[in-house]
Amino acid sequence: MGIWTNAFKLPGHRDVTEDEKILLTGLALKVNKRAMGNVTALALESTRPLHNLGSQALVFLTPMISALFSREETDKFVKLLENPKAITFFIDKLDAGEGKPAKKRV
Repeated sequence: MGIWTNAFKLPGHRDVTEDEKILLTGLALKVNKRAMGNVTALALESTRPLHNLGSQALVFLTPMISALFSREETDKFVKLLENPKAITFFIDKLDAGEGKPAKKRV
């Protein structure tokens, strides 16, 4: 059984870096300020199996979206979409409600 123990083993996902945490926290703040945190979290959770496909679509569309974003920014978002730990971190930030405006008292 020695050669079969690692034959079909997939590599684990890497942890979210500090730069990625800062980027995702800032994005969560912007989304929550627009009161779209719950909708965004729901959309991300329901499309979790398609995140790798979405990252490959970004790679395919890189020449066209290079007018809006730099190559480095596009690569950063591709890596974030491919990493389930980053998506989970982002959803946790959305659910925590960071950046929600304070409710007005009447």
